[in-house]
Amino acid sequence: MKRLDNILLNIAIALNALQAFLLLFENRVAIPAWLQVAGRMHPLILHFPIALAVLVAAFALYKIVKPSHTFASFKTWLLFTAAIVAITALSGFFLSKESGYDADSISWHKWSGWGLSLLLLIWCMAYEKLQMNKRLSALAATSCLIAVLLAGHLGATITHGENFLLAPVTHSNEKPAVLLDDAMVYQDMVHPILEAKCMGCHNEKKAKGELVMETEAQLLKGGKNGKLWNLQEPGFGLMMQRLHLPLQEKKHMPPAGKPQLTNDEIFIIEQWLAKGASMKMKVAALPDNDTLRKIANHLFSNLANEKYAFSAADAGTIKKLNSENRVVYPLALQVPALAVDFYGRSLYNPTQLKDLLEVKEQIVSLNLNKMPVKDEELETIASFKNLRKLNLSFTDITGNGLSSLKSLEHLQQISISGTHVSAKEMSALKSFPGLSVVYAWETKVPESERSTTQKVLGKTRIEWGFSG
Repeated sequence: MKRLDNILLNIAIALNALQAFLLLFENRVAIPAWLQVAGRMHPLILHFPIALAVLVAAFALYKIVKPSHTFASFKTWLLFTAAIVAITALSGFFLSKESGYDADSISWHKWSGWGLSLLLLIWCMAYEKLQMNKRLSALAATSCLIAVLLAGHLGATITHGENFLLAPVTHSNEKPAVLLDDAMVYQDMVHPILEAKCMGCHNEKKAKGELVMETEAQLLKGGKNGKLWNLQEPGFGLMMQRLHLPLQEKKHMPPAGKPQLTNDEIFIIEQWLAKGASMKMKVAALPDNDTLRKIANHLFSNLANEKYAFSAADAGTIKKLNSENRVVYPLALQVPALAVDFYGRSLYNPTQLKDLLEVKEQIVSLNLNKMPVKDEELETIASFKNLRKLNLSFTDITGNGLSSLKSLEHLQQISISGTHVSAKEMSALKSFPGLSVVYAWETKVPESERSTTQKVLGKTRIEWGFSG
């Protein structure tokens, strides 16, 4: 056993020393074809050493809590883990020398992988001393677990996209529900398919075939094999050709082993191309009998067809709230949700808004377009907890009170066109949990700040055109 331990230790030392040299002088390193094959084995072998590193760290911590439980071969397993992690880190270095990876992101992953390998080697070499100090032993095991998490997270980000590891437990990447009236064919039907099934290999950090699909401009540019589509060709060109190839074909996309597009997803992309591949086409502009429109009817929220948990308001109360400049009405028969529209700017006063508190639970759509609504009245609007759609276009709001609306967790659309809201004040909308679209025509936000404002709002889309 001692001879095996020495062999494993020497392998770990040699490979760590080699990788340290390669990392320090990687700009001068050229990888021959046979080593590229070893590099491409990195995704195949990395799961085993990850599991080993987690197990040895977990057992080391368990031994501290339960010292009576011993494992005579633990050091050998620790040495074996150090050796196999070193081999995996080295194969990852070889793979990183191929084209198509973002230099910064792959660099962090390489160094974190080697850091884990080096940490395990140090743990092996100082094993006897660490065994005599529970705190140092716990520190070594905990550091190993943290290093595995960090290297794994950086690797998953390169392979599967940003925040892949933590996406299920974070809300930042959840796409808000989109109303059917707001839905865009490319942005809301095509782009999510590409994001889920294609961008893992075609992003700014991992551009396979020199193709990046994250933005509209990058998509239109194509990759080293040319543009993704040609609307004049039968079948619409390269992208659809690759999607329709048999799965066993080398050029089939996505590659075998990756999540494949469903027939419905391929159909959506094909129909989008058939209609001209417009990035600005709205679903609402499609004819009612259009197949793509029918699919959209199932994908997106329609306020009249949505299922609501609250009961209907009293019919007498609804009738009483209707006046010469305020209309309160059910969205559809047998639906408890109410919509409210205001008319006549000169007839409006804030008390008319407060009157609606009698049916605050049932109001899902509120249209205050061109009314002299001020910031302080947004506090009243915040009481309509089931509000989905809010039109504040051409009102007198300045944006200072927008943050008071963040309690409206169901709000999906807000229109602030023609108001004095600035880019700084619009940033308050980023904390709105369900907001999918902001209409911001003729606001104070200049062209130069619009892209930055969109980045701040993340997945909430800003339409710099009139909402109607």
